Amino acid sequence: MYSSGAASTVRSGSEEPDRQPDRGETSRETEQSTRERVLQLVVEEGPISAAALGRRLSITAAAVRRHLDAMTQEGIVEVKQVSSRSRGAGRPSRRYVISQRGQDAFGDDYLALARSALKLLVGSGSGDAQPADTTAADVRNTPPGPAEDHADGAAVDPGARRLAEAYFADFEATHAEKLHAVADLDERTELLAALLAEAGFAGFTRQVGRDAPQLAMHSTQLCQGHCPIREIAEDHPVFCEVETEMLARLLDVDVRRLSTQAGGAHVCTTHVPVGRERLAAEQRERHDSGEPAASKDRRAGLGRLSGTGRRRIVISPRQQERLS
Repeated sequence: MYSSGAASTVRSGSEEPDRQPDRGETSRETEQSTRERVLQLVVEEGPISAAALGRRLSITAAAVRRHLDAMTQEGIVEVKQVSSRSRGAGRPSRRYVISQRGQDAFGDDYLALARSALKLLVGSGSGDAQPADTTAADVRNTPPGPAEDHADGAAVDPGARRLAEAYFADFEATHAEKLHAVADLDERTELLAALLAEAGFAGFTRQVGRDAPQLAMHSTQLCQGHCPIREIAEDHPVFCEVETEMLARLLDVDVRRLSTQAGGAHVCTTHVPVGRERLAAEQRERHDSGEPAASKDRRAGLGRLSGTGRRRIVISPRQQERLS
């Protein structure tokens, strides 16, 4: 499962409980901590340069490159050549993104998925239920069942949809009340990103178009740097569809999925129309002249920057094409 914590140190049986770590051990722990912070930022902000990582971590670019070179050799991160319009026809700059092997290193959640599948089988009383010793690998490698045609012509296994709904149901039930209690859509999106990070999806946000004069152009991108069930979602995209539906319900707004890791992107990205919702709120306020002032203040908060909470990344619409 996704974790940003430093690796724990294992003590030997003969070690004295109160022994202080020597300088060598402290140095190794510091190196490991820095490496994990570099990797976490690559997951959240990639494609990102070594210089940008150094600025974010307040260390030299050379120190960052040492970690990046080691992780590149291990296959955990990979280099993406990015051309910038501001650089003209010059040499593309090197940006780092998490690799497929790096995603695998963050772990998966197939055990929870297997448990959801077994609950469905037991609840339905199916005579074709899998044996009690079914493992996560068994569920991951099970071939798709009979498919049904949707209105758009896409074939989707109804069993896969039921399993996807069961898998995401616990997350929604656990956090819905907490999220619906937050009036500000920006703050609600930030909270959802934090909850997704805790659940192993490496959630974070990017702000888009905030310098545009049209309020409707202001938006937030809810991003997930890791997908614990990516291999299943590759075979059954309905998992991405069900997750998007869940995100819309939790945020209480129509959202649009821009990219998914199952579809080949290095980050799952969901468009949240913060500006559109704030504009609609202001229009309602103008028509509801008799409503209490407290209610007006609550609605005016939609789309407003909170100034607190998790880190936010502000990008322009043009920059989006380099991040997909």
